[in-house]
Amino acid sequence: MESGPILKLNTGLISARLSRGEKPLVRDVSLSIGAGESLALIGETGSGKTMTALSLMGLLPGNVRQTGETVEFMGKSLPKGDALRRLLGTRIVYIPQNGAECLNPSRTVARQMGDGLEKNRILSAQRHARAMELLKAVGFDDPEGIGKMYPFELSGGMAQRVTIALAACADARLVLADEPTNGLDKAATEGFFGLLDRLFPDAARLVITHDISVARLCGRVAVLSGGRMCETGPANEVLREPEHPYTKALIGALVENGMLETPVLRAGGSLCPFYARCPRAVGACAGTEEPLHQQRGNREWWCSNP
Repeated sequence: MESGPILKLNTGLISARLSRGEKPLVRDVSLSIGAGESLALIGETGSGKTMTALSLMGLLPGNVRQTGETVEFMGKSLPKGDALRRLLGTRIVYIPQNGAECLNPSRTVARQMGDGLEKNRILSAQRHARAMELLKAVGFDDPEGIGKMYPFELSGGMAQRVTIALAACADARLVLADEPTNGLDKAATEGFFGLLDRLFPDAARLVITHDISVARLCGRVAVLSGGRMCETGPANEVLREPEHPYTKALIGALVENGMLETPVLRAGGSLCPFYARCPRAVGACAGTEEPLHQQRGNREWWCSNP
């Protein structure tokens, strides 16, 4: 197992080109994930979670550009272009939130599994047996029958398991999972994480989610708001006793905590993305000053209110 982190990322600035200039989407999100570690990236819709993952895969939309980024993968700078595409599906795998939409509708499950195994240089004579082994590993009692099916014949849960099996065709060192448990109940969600542990025991795992209960199943958590880092640290500590007002608001919005609303409290701009809704904002929070970086042990947060 690698001694250093598998992924070290600083996104730099990710911005969208619009008819009237550029709109910043993500700014200086910094992450580090080690072998066998899961990090949950959480925040509201539009907080920059998916853009961060897309930037790692070189799949940003055409009107979006990235500048000033630094990405290290397994101790080396992450390549771009064709060299990066060769890593996708081999050393870096992606598990989407809607498996059915990512499967090829014109090919059976077995053929798609074969494609994945071929890309990972598994010998032709070994591919069928390995495909069946992986389909069984993700919970199918009849892998031969599943292998003959087309994506439109699969339920949503079945398609999700197939996409996990496809990801497991690779000897992945980095797993990117984007809302992978969306619509699953608690038992199925816990089963999903059990699968990740079994199929990718030594990979770094970045789990993008808006579900706090899912984040609690990860070792660490990073909280985004408005494309900026608010707080990061061990998931059990951050989600139990958050330091940043935004993280506290996320916890307060849970059903079990009364779904507390965070209303707009003030006008004006700030580099703190939560400034307009923050009940703790002070004078130092306004204007163009960067939020104060605070740290205690293995916890970090960015807030100008000490």
